[in-house]
Amino acid sequence: MNSSFSWLNIFLILIGGYGLLAAYLYFSQNSQVYHPPKGHIQTPKEWGMEYDTVLLKSAGHTLTNWWIPGRDENPVVLFFHGNASNISEAYDHVKLFHSLGMGVFLLEYRGYGLSEGHPSEEGTQADAEAAWQFLRDKKNIPVSRIIFYGHSLGGGVATGLAVKHPPAKLVIEGTFTSVPDVAAEIYPYLPVRMMAHIKYPNLKNIKQIKVPVLIIHSIDDDIIPFTHGEKLFAAANEPKTFYKSSGSHHSGFSTAGSDSAQVLKKFIFQ
Repeated sequence: MNSSFSWLNIFLILIGGYGLLAAYLYFSQNSQVYHPPKGHIQTPKEWGMEYDTVLLKSAGHTLTNWWIPGRDENPVVLFFHGNASNISEAYDHVKLFHSLGMGVFLLEYRGYGLSEGHPSEEGTQADAEAAWQFLRDKKNIPVSRIIFYGHSLGGGVATGLAVKHPPAKLVIEGTFTSVPDVAAEIYPYLPVRMMAHIKYPNLKNIKQIKVPVLIIHSIDDDIIPFTHGEKLFAAANEPKTFYKSSGSHHSGFSTAGSDSAQVLKKFIFQ
């Protein structure tokens, strides 16, 4: 009797613990997914670049963004940064864009950097829409010159916007197939696909995008497995290019150096 009672208690404790873990993950998804650093560690002035601070309204929030002009008639990059970073940490990317004479709009999502609010999937997509409208309507940049570039989480923002407003070209780097797919790899013992309310369904989105696509993913990526990049490339429509880089999730672009520069230059200007 005592033995049965003990095993029953253990079983109930395990079930209770499992339920508590599932509930915690469900209700803490925003804090699990988003890690927004506040403030800016540098500005383009420290990078040796002229720039303007652009304030945009997005669903009642003021977003603090940067516009770095390029040479007339050259492509313009709408850049979507990754998680756990903000626009002040985008130097490696911006340096390359700037060296190619391209203008760059650095979008700062709500809750990141100096932007107001708290991040969410719906919110970041609204922020992207505001940036798109600014370039198209305020800067009068033709769609034929606008390129979306999304790194990691930013790839999810970029593909979502590209479905609604096809750019001239799309580049995604170190991006996942979807948030539920990543969560299922981290928590294989939980029904996270059913629980997830943050999606960023990049695999679904990429199938709907009909513009030229460049997918960059590091074979050494320590956060988003390389297989995610391979799956996205397989699902993308032609014309498409895949570049296998090296280095960590956050340093892969800079580690690749001149190779990544040549790949990006060829893709954008060909």
